[in-house]
Amino acid sequence: MKKVYTIVLAAALMLLGTQAKAQLNIGVGYLNSTEIDTQASDNKEAGRIGLNGIFVGASYNIEIVNGLGVAPGFYVNALFAERTSSAGSRIIPASATITGTYRDIALNVPINLNYKYEVNSNFGIFAYAGPVFQYGVSCKTNWHGSISVLGKTYSDGYVDNHYDAQNGDSNPFNIYLGGGLGVQLGDIQLHVGYDHSLLNRSRIDGYKTSRSQIKVGVNFEF
Repeated sequence: MKKVYTIVLAAALMLLGTQAKAQLNIGVGYLNSTEIDTQASDNKEAGRIGLNGIFVGASYNIEIVNGLGVAPGFYVNALFAERTSSAGSRIIPASATITGTYRDIALNVPINLNYKYEVNSNFGIFAYAGPVFQYGVSCKTNWHGSISVLGKTYSDGYVDNHYDAQNGDSNPFNIYLGGGLGVQLGDIQLHVGYDHSLLNRSRIDGYKTSRSQIKVGVNFEF
């Protein structure tokens, strides 16, 4: 019985010690993402799109041993892009323009293993790596087209829902693997990272869609 009490007491002390060394980080930053479509048959690139956006969320770093920790988190990503194509005629005064405005919002759960080396009490450097589990909440392109002929303009538009269960072309679930480096200045962390998707985002037969992203952000420790 004494051995049981000793084990329970030791576990409780370890838990208290872990809680005392746990750190909440609130983060925000910039995203630059590239999505590439390839043909599954020969891995030939079929198209790509560049995306820019922001992320915001929080992580909870739990120190395992001195300097080494694991940080589960929860973040929201928002990515945007706009594409415009136009054409005209020299024979008659006519022109056509189509614009697509892309919006992607996703929930992310990173689980990063990290190591921090403290140079002094106010300065340190750190590295992290791990998977990011992502679920897309909304991914749509708003298309708007207009035609001008002899001074008159005709326009129309529609919304392409990429996650639509019936006609969507993208999978909402994705897993990234990535990592990054950063510096700590007091209670502020500056970091840059890179992620690459492990799953095929495309729901179109014969095509694969991969996404990579560069992240630059700032964390505030509490």
